[in-house]
Amino acid sequence: MEKLLKERESNGRAIWVNEPDEAGEIARRRDTAFNVALGKLLDTNGNLETVMQTGEAFGRGLFEDLVKEKAEKWTMEEWLSSTVEHIFNPLGNAFTFSEIADDEVKSLMTRCPLHENTNEPHVASLFTYGFMRGLLLSAFPHGELLMGDIVETEGRPKTEFIFKTNALFKDRFERERVKSSFDITKKL
Repeated sequence: MEKLLKERESNGRAIWVNEPDEAGEIARRRDTAFNVALGKLLDTNGNLETVMQTGEAFGRGLFEDLVKEKAEKWTMEEWLSSTVEHIFNPLGNAFTFSEIADDEVKSLMTRCPLHENTNEPHVASLFTYGFMRGLLLSAFPHGELLMGDIVETEGRPKTEFIFKTNALFKDRFERERVKSSFDITKKL
């Protein structure tokens, strides 16, 4: 993992940072999938489920197409290494990973080009959550992606995510909680 993530120290703790470099083809695929999700959202008068489903399908598709060597049984470190190399870095998504354990990874997304380059940042955020959830569930079908606080610093939102390989019962409601936290329909 050292090749793909740079280890740094922050407040006396080790953190790991990826080095994104947005690539053309994968970014075009993301933009196309996002525009489909946005179109479905408008066609259904604000049905957020369409954005979530499109994002999740996009994530599963990326995982299937771009992660060539698939483990029979994934570890969190293997999954993270593969997704950083083949998906997150080429999409230009920047993360700081503060804790990498066998069953979960705590992270802070510090850059999301889709969010930055659209007039619909709330829809982009929901789509991004969906696509990352689709990526995670491709390797860990019993897992869940938890979304924490979104803080605005230096004019950019930073979002906390926890990737879990095995969701607790209470974690199973996260998808609906995240969806309900976006009040996109007032903006349509």
